[in-house]
Amino acid sequence: MKFSEVLGQEQVKKQLTGMAASGRISHNLLFAGPKGSGKLPLAIAFAQFLLCENPSETDSCGVCSSCKRIANLEHPDLHLVYPVIKKKSTDKPKSEDFIGLFRELYKSQPYFSYIDWVVKLNAENKQAGIFVSENDALMHQLSLKSYGGKYKVFIFWMMEKVNMETANKLLKALEEPPENTIFLLISDRTELILPTIISRAQLIRSQILQPDEIADGLKKQHQLSDKEAQKLAVFADGSFNKAISLVANTEELGKNLERFADYFRMSYAFNIEEINKIVNNFKTISRDNIVEFLQYCLFLVRNNMALNMQLEDMVHMTEEERKFSINFSKMISPDKAVLLSRDIEQAIFHITRNVNTKLVMFDLAIKIHENLKSSKK
Repeated sequence: MKFSEVLGQEQVKKQLTGMAASGRISHNLLFAGPKGSGKLPLAIAFAQFLLCENPSETDSCGVCSSCKRIANLEHPDLHLVYPVIKKKSTDKPKSEDFIGLFRELYKSQPYFSYIDWVVKLNAENKQAGIFVSENDALMHQLSLKSYGGKYKVFIFWMMEKVNMETANKLLKALEEPPENTIFLLISDRTELILPTIISRAQLIRSQILQPDEIADGLKKQHQLSDKEAQKLAVFADGSFNKAISLVANTEELGKNLERFADYFRMSYAFNIEEINKIVNNFKTISRDNIVEFLQYCLFLVRNNMALNMQLEDMVHMTEEERKFSINFSKMISPDKAVLLSRDIEQAIFHITRNVNTKLVMFDLAIKIHENLKSSKK
């Protein structure tokens, strides 16, 4: 992928190409920023720029042997590490075992999300992670000389999913990397990464995508009209991945709105029997999909607060979401939005740490009831 194919992020592109031009490239770069903003495409574009045989000052050529290999994620000096699953408890899975699936997903949509990858893995209710079994393959790859005589680039996608033991062993490599070795670490949630790893990395922060940038991407990829692309771009809330989901699967996105409406209505009414039914249904959903639902809850709470305060330029919802929010937004004052967001974020924290799903979602329902019934305006 060339930098020119990455949506927006002009400042980051200048930062990366300027770093290469100066010859002062940090061995450890941490790509952080909003989901769907293009951190993986940026990292791959940078790897392609570094390994390109005929780069310009601002981009890779896109046509040399090296560029073509990276476009297919097949370059011998590009090593990818990402979350995988254990099919059996005795399995010792590594990223290379799933490289075919990863290439397929990347080629179909470079802005894919962690949830998209879990679905591609057919993980059902299994939690994907970067396990200690990755370490032996990583150490072997680090010991080899670069194939093309330039750099060896290691991309760690979803760094927050690295097993603690693996993270501690990786730390040694980050402290004393082999010559001409560059680590590009990518994370949606840097607070879950070992602090000692963060302290050894230079931060590269992507920015939320603007509606015009998302619209341009939609028009190029899906041949949408300008009006259709602009409409979806506004609803995408700065995420190109969400924009693609809106194009491809509006029905599936609608399920989260239905879940949100049922969950919040029953919580508000404090109907224990119905709350229990809804909470039991969450047991059939993977933890990762529950986290995605809770993040959707944060999105709707924030938008309803903006609607309540008549801040139209901050409201990014579909027509169906707006219809639901006409009445719901009347309850979401800034004070209540802060309390609800705090409790939802705490639920996300507990779900990601394998606390019992039913307990977390039932406890959250109680807190939602207390917050919505609070006398605070």
